[in-house]
Parts: sequence; C-alpha cells; structure tokens
Amino acid sequence: MRAAVLVWLVFLPLALYADNDFDREQIKQRISPVGKVRVSDDKKSIAPAESVLVEKKPPTEKVPGQAVYDQYCMVCHRDGLAGAPKFRVEEDWKPRLAKADIDTLTASVVKGLNAMPPKGTCFDCSEADLKAAVEYMIPQS
Repeated sequence: MRAAVLVWLVFLPLALYADNDFDREQIKQRISPVGKVRVSDDKKSIAPAESVLVEKKPPTEKVPGQAVYDQYCMVCHRDGLAGAPKFRVEEDWKPRLAKADIDTLTASVVKGLNAMPPKGTCFDCSEADLKAAVEYMIPQS
C-alpha cells in the first residue's frame, strides 16, 4: 500500500508537469508570428519593376443581366430552389413564357412571387436591370 502511495506521489507531479509543458508549447505556437519580414538595403536583391512580369487577364465582356444574375439570382435559379425556374432550362420556363411575356415576368420579379422576395433581394437594381436578368435567364433559342 505504501509503495502505491509512493508511486502516486512521484509520478503524479511528473504527469502534471508534462501536461503544463504541452499546454505551454501549444500557446507558443498559437501566438507565434505567421511570417517574418526581411528588410534589406541591398539594391541588388530587389528586382526592378520592369523585370517583374504581371499577367493581366483581358476584361471579359459580360452579357447584359449576367452581373445581376450572378450576384442575386443564381442562388435560387441555378438549382431551382423553392420552385424557381432553373437557369436556361426550357421545361421550367415554357409554362411561364406561355402565360406571360418578358414585361409581365419582370413585373412579377419587381413585386415578388411565391418564395421570391421583391426584386429578388436586389433593392438597388432598376427595372431595366431586372428585365435584363430575366432575359439572360430564359432559354436562348
């Protein structure tokens, strides 16, 4: 019995110390700097701006209405959430286009329809912007 108590008295503080040491290392890792900055006065180590090649992508020409669709409409119309007609899927748009023209569809976008909020959450968009987005979403034929 005394041997067991002696073992506990010797190994318990060692186990606690090891736990604290592990915690200290974890804290050091969390608060250590992510990177290091090296400042050099040596002009040779700095490349001149002309030698650095920057690859510029040409500006992509977006179709009218695509920007509004990409930012506001894509969330629901890409996957058909809550019954929304899917982007350029003729089977989804055919019944709507049979009942109404583009202006009527735009009016329903402005007012909101079923689960779609008014203006599809694009409160800064004009009616022309919304009409362009509707024209962009319908199937191209």
